[in-house]
Amino acid sequence: METAINLCRAGESVKGTAKKLAYATLYRHIKSGVASPQLGRFRPVLTEDQETELVNYLKDMDAVFFGLTRDEFISLAFDYDHYNKLQYPESWSKNKKAGKEFCHDIPT
Repeated sequence: METAINLCRAGESVKGTAKKLAYATLYRHIKSGVASPQLGRFRPVLTEDQETELVNYLKDMDAVFFGLTRDEFISLAFDYDHYNKLQYPESWSKNKKAGKEFCHDIPT
């Protein structure tokens, strides 16, 4: 299987390489290492490191019994973005807080 994958990545055709293998199986294994393009208009505001920093702050505050509500957290996210001069949606500037969907995308 690995030999067939390497041959395909070197330029051989998938159908020609998949003589004793199922074409669909070989094609799936070749595609598994290729990232799919992002679809839609969604662009993340924060990088993964910045999200992790916010989540760690939230956990630290919870550990000292100063937990934040969801509204306080999305206001904190707006303040964080504004302070770091990051690009964020216009609705955040208008409302002075991040959108409600912001919390859905944060890893826990």
